[in-house]
Amino acid sequence: MFLATTISTIMIAKGLMIGGGFIGPGIGIGLIGGNYLQAVGRNPEAAKFLGQALIFVAIVELFGLLAFASIFIV
Repeated sequence: MFLATTISTIMIAKGLMIGGGFIGPGIGIGLIGGNYLQAVGRNPEAAKFLGQALIFVAIVELFGLLAFASIFIV
């Protein structure tokens, strides 16, 4: 009886860790993409900064991947 409760508690904790860990990167990627499209809409020559925007997306996504990797530690 105790083991089943422990396993279900661990699964809930892992789900909350992933959910909470992916909220921030999701918002961050949305802000980066929205601001990039706004900049290109105002100044079409800003499209040359797509590589830099993708680097920022990769940096933000790293935090989501760290949240995903942390469930294997718990």
